[in-house]
Amino acid sequence: MQGNLRQDGKLPIMVGVTGHRDLVPEDIPQIREQVIKTLQEIRERCGDGAPVIMLNAFAEGADLLCADVAFEMGMDVYALLPCPPDRYEKSFEDKAMVPKLREGLKMAKRVIIASDLEENKEGIRQVKFIGDIDYEYRQLGINMASNSHILLALWNGAAPVDKFGCGAADIVKFALEQNYFCGDNFYRPGLTNDCAVAWIPIRRMKDMKAGAGETACAPQQRVWLSGKFAIADKEGSCASDYTRTETMPPFLEEIIDKTCAYNSEGVDTVPSKQKLWKDVEELDAYHKALRAHYIKADELSYSVNQKKYNILLFSIALLGTLIALFFTLYDDASIRWMIVLCTVSLCVLLLITNYGRRKKVLEKYVGYRAFAEALRTQFYTSMIVQEGYPEVVCDLYSCTQKANFSWISKAIKAIGVLNGRSAMNVDRSEVIDVWLGNNSEPTGQLRYHSGSIHKNRRKAQLNANVSSAIRVITVLIYFLIFAFEVVSAILAASGETWFWDGNMVGEFPWRSFGVILMGTAAAGSLLFSEYLGKLSYDRKADDNKNMISFYFFACERWKDVSAMNNEAAVKKFVLEIAREEIVENGIWCSYVIDNNLEVEI
Repeated sequence: MQGNLRQDGKLPIMVGVTGHRDLVPEDIPQIREQVIKTLQEIRERCGDGAPVIMLNAFAEGADLLCADVAFEMGMDVYALLPCPPDRYEKSFEDKAMVPKLREGLKMAKRVIIASDLEENKEGIRQVKFIGDIDYEYRQLGINMASNSHILLALWNGAAPVDKFGCGAADIVKFALEQNYFCGDNFYRPGLTNDCAVAWIPIRRMKDMKAGAGETACAPQQRVWLSGKFAIADKEGSCASDYTRTETMPPFLEEIIDKTCAYNSEGVDTVPSKQKLWKDVEELDAYHKALRAHYIKADELSYSVNQKKYNILLFSIALLGTLIALFFTLYDDASIRWMIVLCTVSLCVLLLITNYGRRKKVLEKYVGYRAFAEALRTQFYTSMIVQEGYPEVVCDLYSCTQKANFSWISKAIKAIGVLNGRSAMNVDRSEVIDVWLGNNSEPTGQLRYHSGSIHKNRRKAQLNANVSSAIRVITVLIYFLIFAFEVVSAILAASGETWFWDGNMVGEFPWRSFGVILMGTAAAGSLLFSEYLGKLSYDRKADDNKNMISFYFFACERWKDVSAMNNEAAVKKFVLEIAREEIVENGIWCSYVIDNNLEVEI
């Protein structure tokens, strides 16, 4: 990847589709109108910041209707099917719709077969006694809910028939409640609370006969539904169980805004050094895309926003000290024009802090770092585990971290949708060396943390020395002033006035000068200690130390795992490494994000 990255592969906003097959024919024009309005609303929210892409199963009824609208609006549509097209056709009750399916698949940008996201596949089948197609439809629903930012649901609002179902109500439940059930146990597939449902209430043909469902009248206007995080009950939910709003849920607006902000950022140059992998041509489209976004996120974090943050943080500390100096000169030395410098410095300080908040410098530094680290971990994890659905490492975040980085999880999943994964002939041990390192000759993360720990310790020691020097200077100034006052008092008591006359010694205001020095030193000590503390070098060094120990152990452990020649053991090992990396980065983000660009005056 070379040159400017601005136009290379914008992250999309994914709109998944679910709905009933038996739409009432006379309702279709109204439903179509609501679908158009909803998609237009989403596109207007995204503007030029992110393309809106539809994920569609091309089933009879709601799916094909939404696909037709999307094609007419010039949207890219990706087909997500429960099984290969030839078998999928056989599940159509209305065979007249099969040609429309075939036509839609030809127009689709890519055809994706839903992956198995449930480990207890056979257990589900045994409990439910369902056939292949039913189970595959269930996986389609879980995949649709997981990979969509927004689920467009043409749904009658009725609750799922049972907890193992695979219909529209089940897919809405997967999206909003973030859980599914397997056997007698409660499972969460790692979905984050990051999917909203754009619900268009409709009625079904069977509703016309039986009066079932929440909507007994003609189709109604779109309503936004948002769910609760990890609902613990095992019963089905109907539309009335969810929060309804006329406008987009705030969390969805935040995800869209962060995605658009990332897309709008440009990186003018790409570093000449290799990133992630020595030979880019060995990579498939999926890993090339992960690498491209890693380069961009890495540069935006360190080379752009971290530099801005450090400069702004230092400027704030310096200006705070100058303000204290200027005001003290104005107050104690009666230098009137110093108030002008004080006011100007204060205005510059406010402008700097406002610039930092408005440009979200700290948020971007941390957020893009988190994105880059997640992409790096995803890159190596999926290189080693190439079978089945690529594990999304963001699902390994803690619940609180997931809420902060939900846009990242969706971004990585979108990259997987847009770029198909293909088998690569790579040496797993070589991937481990590049990723984790080699104990005999440190590489990968071992080399990174070994270098970082020395750098962070040096900076921590330097900062400690500077802080100590400032404090010592402050104390010395205090004792000099104290000594001056004691000597002055003694001389005054003995009747000597040549040394002390009010506030003057000769023609110089020694007492005012002392007060000015003391006030400035104290302010400088406080402000620069705050500045140096916000850089968190000591804590970063501790993190480096802990991760070195972890990677050293992991490299030794890999020798045993690779010798076992067991895919399950390899997968377990890789996900354990991924979890540690994701958690460690999440902890780093949690304490760095609190170091706001502000100062107490």
